[in-house]
Amino acid sequence: MRTKANATLIALAFAAGSVMFSAPAASAAAYCSGSGWTATNEPMERCTSLDNGILYNKQISGSTIYTTYSKTGGSTISAKLGYIHSGTTTYAAAVSIASGQTVKKSFSVSSGWYCDSIIGVMSANGTKYQTPATHC
Repeated sequence: MRTKANATLIALAFAAGSVMFSAPAASAAAYCSGSGWTATNEPMERCTSLDNGILYNKQISGSTIYTTYSKTGGSTISAKLGYIHSGTTTYAAAVSIASGQTVKKSFSVSSGWYCDSIIGVMSANGTKYQTPATHC
């Protein structure tokens, strides 16, 4: 009886594990509309769909900005992620991003910037890509 119960538990564990591991991983911005809205449709989250990925910008609690790039195709690039506030661009150090990778950079900013227009930006291979501005 105990052997049968153990076998049943093992079978259930394998079934649960295969369901957990087969679920797709969530990305930073799995959806980006043509007008730069994520699936949440919140003005504090904006995005831009590019040929080989999605550039994503999000303001959190007024003092943190995240700029993320989820690369879905093409060759490996060297890119700098950053943001634009009041006409000033700030970048993190350049990183290599391969197809299938998501790179997220966090920037601590003044809490007084909450609700200001912030644009996510990526510079790659001499080209600058931008998201629409986040706002309240």
